[in-house]
Amino acid sequence: MIARVLALLLLVCGVAHAQPVQLGMDHAFAGPVEDEPPDVELVTLGVGDRIFEKFGHAAICLRYHDPSLIPVCFNYGVTDFDAGATLVYRFLRNDQRFWVEAESMGSLVGFYTWEDRDIWVQTIPLSAVGKRAIEAKLWSDTEEANKYYLYDHFFDNCTTRIRDMIDRASGGVLSKGADEAFPLTFRDLGARGLASAEPLVAIADFVLGRALDATPTLYQAMFSPDVLRREVTLRFKAEPRLVYKRVGPEFPHQGGTGRWKFILVAALFSVILLIAQWRRRFERFALIAATSYLALWGVIIWALVIGSSLPGIRWNEVAFVLMPFDLALPFLSVVRRRKYAQVRVVMLLAVSAMAAVGVFHQPLWVPILTAIMPLAVIAFDLPRVRSPDN
Repeated sequence: MIARVLALLLLVCGVAHAQPVQLGMDHAFAGPVEDEPPDVELVTLGVGDRIFEKFGHAAICLRYHDPSLIPVCFNYGVTDFDAGATLVYRFLRNDQRFWVEAESMGSLVGFYTWEDRDIWVQTIPLSAVGKRAIEAKLWSDTEEANKYYLYDHFFDNCTTRIRDMIDRASGGVLSKGADEAFPLTFRDLGARGLASAEPLVAIADFVLGRALDATPTLYQAMFSPDVLRREVTLRFKAEPRLVYKRVGPEFPHQGGTGRWKFILVAALFSVILLIAQWRRRFERFALIAATSYLALWGVIIWALVIGSSLPGIRWNEVAFVLMPFDLALPFLSVVRRRKYAQVRVVMLLAVSAMAAVGVFHQPLWVPILTAIMPLAVIAFDLPRVRSPDN
């Protein structure tokens, strides 16, 4: 479970496992190299098989008119992917540096073809001034003093950098009229990417906080490569060219959530505890098992809330539902254990009421059921039936 939580955190941060080959200095030709400005092409990539490829990707390319000059693409999704635990920690602290690298169009297309991911290319119809502005910005961003930025999956990622650049160069074509509310929340947009990894949708209910339940504007929603591609198509009349079509099975955009599995685990522990109380056998073992599962979630949630600087993780309403203090339950006397559990049940009912009236915004019903089932068994200590020989 902890491994899946870490996988989700890395996924939300957009981490990938590898990148196309960086353009060598012998092929680099920064700055204007032709009298006519290069064409600007948006490349958007579909999702892939690996857990870290579920939200797609984007790059922006310059295509020169002289056939001897290779088309160059700029990838803003580069970081030190081999940093291990340091990578996770920096993401949680909102302190992970990403940067841009230039690579040939052939390298980029070849790499993502090898990964069997859909590849779309759109030529953006910009003015000569707009093309020159993007050309200058891209080559400027590859310089050491300009290339780094702190990554945020929703507000400053490889796609938002391209979105903002195109918007500025076009005089606001993408942002004009794009302050209307998008029909999906950030959490909904994330769930679409996780549709082929059901357990992660349920884990997201636990570890991702209320910031994800906000509704983005249409412009903000263009952090997603497929939304950006659609808006570029509509606003620039730039039809996407599908240069590679995935040959593997299509990925779903909606499906099950796997939430029932988490509820089933909590229900199983609760039933075992109830039977142990009823039969007065193996009570301590059943109590430790039920409360360990419950408290483990509390430890994870509170550790993320305390340790993270990301609003989408730090401001988490599940912290009112799952608590590490439940670890103490097996060590309390029967009377104190019952009183503690009764207080927790009342708290959970209060949280449920606040969710019902809109004070809380997150999807809390899975965490609430995970907590309330074992705690209710402890709190009310249902009548025990003695066997006839007792």
